[in-house]
Amino acid sequence: MTPISRRGFVGLGASVAAGVAVGAGARTAAAAQSAATGTIQDVKHVVILMQENRSFDHYFGRLKGVRGFDDRSGITLSGGYSVFNQPNWLSRQYPWKLSATPPAGGKDGETLAQCNGDLPHSWSSQHSAWNKGRLDNWVLGVGNVRSLGYLDRSDIPFHYALADNYTICDAYFCSTLSATGPNRTYLWSGKVDSSSYDGGDESGLTWQNYAEALQAAGVSWRVYQNAADNYGDNACAYFKNFADAKPGDPLYDRGMSSVPRATGSTPDDIAAAIKADVLAGTLPQVSWVVPNQAFSEHPYAPPGDGAHFVNLVYQALAADPDVFDSTVLFLNYDENDGFFDHVPPPAPPAGTAGEFLNGTPFGFGFRVPMIVVSPWTRGGWVSSEVFEHTSVLRFLETWTAALGKPARCANISDWRRKVSGDLTGVFDFAHPVHGAVSLPATSVIGIDTCGPLPNPVPTNNALPAQEPGTRPARALPYQPGGHLDRLEFGSAGKILAWFTMTNQGGPAARAAHFSIHPNAYRDSTPWQYTVEPGGTASDYFNIGLGYGSGKYDLSMVGPNRFLRRFQGDATKAGKTAEVSTRYAVEPGTGKLAIYFRMANSGASSVRFTITSNHYRGDGPWTYTVAAGAATEDYFNAVAYTNGWYDFTVTVDSDASWSRRFTGHLETGAASVSG
Repeated sequence: MTPISRRGFVGLGASVAAGVAVGAGARTAAAAQSAATGTIQDVKHVVILMQENRSFDHYFGRLKGVRGFDDRSGITLSGGYSVFNQPNWLSRQYPWKLSATPPAGGKDGETLAQCNGDLPHSWSSQHSAWNKGRLDNWVLGVGNVRSLGYLDRSDIPFHYALADNYTICDAYFCSTLSATGPNRTYLWSGKVDSSSYDGGDESGLTWQNYAEALQAAGVSWRVYQNAADNYGDNACAYFKNFADAKPGDPLYDRGMSSVPRATGSTPDDIAAAIKADVLAGTLPQVSWVVPNQAFSEHPYAPPGDGAHFVNLVYQALAADPDVFDSTVLFLNYDENDGFFDHVPPPAPPAGTAGEFLNGTPFGFGFRVPMIVVSPWTRGGWVSSEVFEHTSVLRFLETWTAALGKPARCANISDWRRKVSGDLTGVFDFAHPVHGAVSLPATSVIGIDTCGPLPNPVPTNNALPAQEPGTRPARALPYQPGGHLDRLEFGSAGKILAWFTMTNQGGPAARAAHFSIHPNAYRDSTPWQYTVEPGGTASDYFNIGLGYGSGKYDLSMVGPNRFLRRFQGDATKAGKTAEVSTRYAVEPGTGKLAIYFRMANSGASSVRFTITSNHYRGDGPWTYTVAAGAATEDYFNAVAYTNGWYDFTVTVDSDASWSRRFTGHLETGAASVSG
């Protein structure tokens, strides 16, 4: 490690240590808006800072208003356990707070948490934890109960403050179930190939790096790094054209060279170079920032030191208010390092072009943090749109096209373009909030503090409580829906349960990813589906002889806490009852509602009961449906519960029969998190 020099820290970081936003307030909002177009064209600079090896739940499972530890739409594991209650060899374990570890090795629990070591995170261990989409093998697949360890606001206050002031994405996934190199290759180029599967060092790649696309389009760009102290994280170096480039070649000068040595401290030197370009008016249109190991947030490197580096970059950009007010900073993380996340990543249907290696999908990988810092993402928002690393390239595509210098990434698969967004949905270009904000003070802990020390150990075993409260939420470009259509009875004990998945929306909507998870009675590997905008998909599961003999328990999962759960026994009276749903405007109000159609194909009347599990405190509601008849009712979730709904439907004729419907109604307008 190159230690932070006192000279470097004082010269650039004094205001950072004090938690002061330099340069803020030097320009009025009216002046800032005078030349604004209210469109993406107002962005003049994009800065991409990818840190290392942290999962979303590991950092933000307790943050209020995001899809974290209070998620009521989590999948069910074999045996009926919550996804948070993971197998731990012969017992089970919930996520646990790393800093709650008692003092050891002469250090307190917080130091042990900051210095927590890394975990296996290769192709094999990541796929093992994923376990074909079951998400039930975190401890065994990674090989350590520390995979379930988490940090919270008391441990990483700077990260939480960024989320509270800007926009956090709680459905941002890494690109592949593998290690650092392949995920950074996705960020810089949009794809990997078979050489990436083992998570080894990337080298000699021959397809186009996106920096080359920018160069060809006439868009200025640069990598800010110390080439001798970058932890191998500059993905330009993975590509043959860059590795072979010499001084004088833009690929070398912009992609491989080092920032000037000003202090002898890599993080200070990088921040000083950014600040110098900001003040000189020479900050490139696109910048990648690559720290060294000690400030990368890779486990063993304290997150507090990563926060200090992010703060250095933030303050460097804020050195000129005009630059800061026209810049987007994407702060994301390459992969999860084996740390737990509870949301199943979208996976491609079998045979999807460019997405499989020997029958195993490349990704998506697990959720990782993404915070978007800009004037157009101020306000503590959350976006639950599905993104992954190629979404950053998609944003650059959209932005450069708007500037009249289109730079397209030719490597992104068609499936990723369908399922993953381009990040423009997290912005409100019409209503910027200018100026830097005051953030918590940061300082240097020092990687030398961290070794050798004992690793943290669990001290309790209960589901962590998430911070109470909500946050404003961006509109989403899809409206998932679905239900169990019908049961079909065939010969030799064959019973088919037919499902329909819908994605309601107009031509600007995006494809929605669904998966159906068998919770019991059959192999629990989920089936994967992609439903086009405005489209439907249907499939069936055999629930007959050999697959439960009529018993079934299946969950349908989609984006933004969408969940359907279907339980019953096709040999009992409930086989004649069914419920389907649709979304439509409530008559007379213009407000979107969820409609339930309750049908009874039996010979006797059936009483249906709809019970609210959350969001509403009234009810339940009962409906008697005559033999061979159906009835429909609706619930206006938009007017009363910010679009959120969570209902369970049961019937009086069969205690084994139930249907749960959970999700959010999208209106095209901003909402509130669930």
